[in-house]
Amino acid sequence: MVLPGSGSVSNSQCTISGAGSSVSASGNTLTLTLAIAFAPGFAGNRLFYLAARNNTLNSNWQPVGMAIVP
Repeated sequence: MVLPGSGSVSNSQCTISGAGSSVSASGNTLTLTLAIAFAPGFAGNRLFYLAARNNTLNSNWQPVGMAIVP
């Protein structure tokens, strides 16, 4: 999916919309902002995981944030 854009990706728990999402880079810093809508039955605290890699290194999945879903 191209960011920002009109597309979206989803699973049974949430949808990430291209509209409202963005990505930017400055030096070694990449900033990714995602517009996430959770499915109605997916309530409570949720932990976000992120992985980063290049041609030779892989961070593996790391917990990076908590979200409170009303």
